[in-house]
Amino acid sequence: MAIRDPDVVDWTGRFDELAAREAALAGDELEEFGQAAWFVGRDDVSLRAWERAHLRYLDDGDLSSAVRCVFWLGFTLSERGDPIRAGAWMGRLMELCARDDATPATDAARALCVAVRATARGDAEASVTLFQTAVEQADAAGDADTLALATMGLGRALLRAGRPEEAFAELDQVMLLIADGRASDRAAGPAYCAVIASLLGRGDIERARIWTRELGDWCDSQHGLEPFRGECTLHRATVLQLGGEWEAAASATAQVCATEKRAETLANAWYRAADLHRVAGRAAAARDALRRAAALGRDPQPELALVHRDTGELAAAWAGLQAARATAVEPGLRAEVLAAAVRIALDRADLPAADAAARELERCAAAFDSLYLRALCSRAVGEVALAGGRAQEALAALRTSWAAWRRLDAPYEAALTRISIGVAIRDIGDAEGAELEFDAARGVLEGLGAIPALMRLEHIAAAAAASPGPGLSRREREVLSLVARGWSNRRIAEHLFLSERTVARHVGNILAKLGAPSRSAATAYAFEHGLTAAS
Repeated sequence: MAIRDPDVVDWTGRFDELAAREAALAGDELEEFGQAAWFVGRDDVSLRAWERAHLRYLDDGDLSSAVRCVFWLGFTLSERGDPIRAGAWMGRLMELCARDDATPATDAARALCVAVRATARGDAEASVTLFQTAVEQADAAGDADTLALATMGLGRALLRAGRPEEAFAELDQVMLLIADGRASDRAAGPAYCAVIASLLGRGDIERARIWTRELGDWCDSQHGLEPFRGECTLHRATVLQLGGEWEAAASATAQVCATEKRAETLANAWYRAADLHRVAGRAAAARDALRRAAALGRDPQPELALVHRDTGELAAAWAGLQAARATAVEPGLRAEVLAAAVRIALDRADLPAADAAARELERCAAAFDSLYLRALCSRAVGEVALAGGRAQEALAALRTSWAAWRRLDAPYEAALTRISIGVAIRDIGDAEGAELEFDAARGVLEGLGAIPALMRLEHIAAAAAASPGPGLSRREREVLSLVARGWSNRRIAEHLFLSERTVARHVGNILAKLGAPSRSAATAYAFEHGLTAAS
């Protein structure tokens, strides 16, 4: 793939330079002034500049350039949530494109606007055909910006029409147009964010991760950039969190929460902050973040249900999810709602409800085939089979899920899956293998600081069959034998390939089970009961 020119574009400097001589600017300079103003967040100035530029172009007989300015006027107003004025400028565009001196470029712009209108009416099938026409006309006209936006629209229309494989192929083409430097920076910003949002919304984490890195590089090359900076950072935070970089994700999310002005982006940032608080065990902070997200119009589910689950409020968790299941239509969000429903139904010992949610999740994953959705689905199916007493069947599904999480480089999700694998292994009679799975999951969760998941793991691990001694597990007996040799926690950790924190937890559990006040007392017990065999 070609790499975009890494040189930084100084939009602040260009804006200041053009503003100093605004009154004397020619048409092309006015258009550039509008673009520079847009990049530095001065929408009022950019709209005025593009309006003047389009009139100057018309005076000069340059219809294609005039239409281009009118298009960006309508597009920008639409982004700002001003549909009345946006519609008026799109009407102006249609008038200009109907003139006798229309060009292939103006025909492509008109076709794009017609397709956008069909999308706004909710006519998915018609918009697919119309966007295809716009793509063909833009390509024929050599208009890379219109081609990028039309291809983006086609990809999103195909997703809405339930044709994901074709959709992702088109979205990849958009990214290649930008990466090759064919589309302008003005078109690149909205295309990047729209494509990544579509990929995340459909659970295609692999593609989203690649293009998020590209978007980050693009943002960094635009000095003074205001639009899309918050969305870029938030997309990055989502990918960082999945990859286990929780501190970096929290820092990026906090930055968006503190500086973002667009309500939708800010709401999504507070929702992301809530998720980061919850997985770290900060339930009160998670609830506060969800209140802020909800006040800005973001549905707090399924995150709120998961907060309720962590605090033992299973009735409230289930009630909230039922409402979300009735309204969540975007595949990625719906899959997360269904995955949460499986977990909470199992906690409520409602196996039929868990099975129904898992089957619906299977259908969702089949319709929008991505590695992330397959990983969620396999884990849900495995956990339902496990709860139903079918450990062997569960183990196959859970190992499939774990392999997918590993491919996605998602350590938290992989660790959660490994806990269930440990339970399945224990249920088929391999207690030692189960403890190895639990220890591996424990090490990851401790490193992340995933307190609620760690608490669930310890509860599950404590349910293992008792061994000789007062309920000591195999791993605890192993640790005790090394304590009896006088080894430090660090040396034990290195010997057993565990973290020091995990060893300290084992030692604490041993002392509690033995009723021993110190390591010396535990050592005496070990020698007295023959628990000092070589490890």
